[in-house]
Amino acid sequence: MLVGAVVGLAVLGCAVYLSDPWFWKRIATFPGTAALTDAAWYQPSEAVPGAAAVEFTVTAANQRSIDAAALDAALSYATQTQSLALLVWHGGALQLEQYWDGQDVNSTTDSGALHTTLLALLYGAAIEDGVIHSLDEPVATYLPEWRADAHARIRVRDLLQMSSGLERWQASRNPWNRARRLLFGGHITPLVLGAPVRAEPGTQFEFNNADAELLGIALQRAAGKRYARYLSERLWSRLGTRSAAVWLDSAGGMARTFCCLQASARDWLKVGLLILNQGRVGAEQVVPAAWIAEMLRPSTANPHFGLETWLGDARFLAPDVAILEGGGQRVYIVPSQQLVIVRVGARRADWDEARLPNAILRGVS
Repeated sequence: MLVGAVVGLAVLGCAVYLSDPWFWKRIATFPGTAALTDAAWYQPSEAVPGAAAVEFTVTAANQRSIDAAALDAALSYATQTQSLALLVWHGGALQLEQYWDGQDVNSTTDSGALHTTLLALLYGAAIEDGVIHSLDEPVATYLPEWRADAHARIRVRDLLQMSSGLERWQASRNPWNRARRLLFGGHITPLVLGAPVRAEPGTQFEFNNADAELLGIALQRAAGKRYARYLSERLWSRLGTRSAAVWLDSAGGMARTFCCLQASARDWLKVGLLILNQGRVGAEQVVPAAWIAEMLRPSTANPHFGLETWLGDARFLAPDVAILEGGGQRVYIVPSQQLVIVRVGARRADWDEARLPNAILRGVS
């Protein structure tokens, strides 16, 4: 009797493991807070080739366009909050570049949801190219699984503005929890396609990882090529960035487009500069200027969110702050001041969203 029970449990355990081996391997090996810098853990991955990287020279202290006291205040707060990198660009030059804990210009970290703003930029290019037809077409154009039910009302715009109306999953320790399955699982496409509609699309803002993942799936299908390849060809390799990597759900599977792109702090500065310069890199218009304006236009459902981009509020000393947010990662863009700030580091419960950009804005000349 006991032997039979043990055998039965062993068979059940084997069946559970084999139902999604990637999930169980990741649960067992997850490095916790070290995941931010442990790029090797994000396997399998797929390269996003860059091009010849454009390197920066840091401005000499006596030639900076930002007051030294302001930069010192920013450095102090970055140090206090256990940052790994802080870069400040102003007036066409890199004013400050500081790394901590063994990080340097070559270090890559996990992007968190910074990836979603990159995805929005790629959608602007895809719409310009006719790969995606428009912001207001049904996503079901590219996701035929959605054509016969309530999902058919969800537009591309709704996903980009995080107002799809899809159910948002809360993470828990339950291994069958759908938020955990989305983050660690090996079969995420059917998972997010099956997310139920809970509200009328376009009416309620709710930051939802499923929305960004569905955008990646739709774009890969529309482009007819791997997401990483399209991202590289149409956007990443044109920014002067080094090669990056996306995290796949399984070998040859789908990229996680709601998170988990491995890139350097300088690479994220270049993404910020693309937005600052209205879609231009040098003489090349990589993304239409009108699309950048659309990304920074407040949505109906949330006046502080555009297209996968957060917009500043009354806490900030400038009225036009745009924010790329991913866990503890931040890219602040202030077009009126020709300012971009990149902060890399762990998520902090005591993080003051406006303190770092305000410290620097006080010293801009």
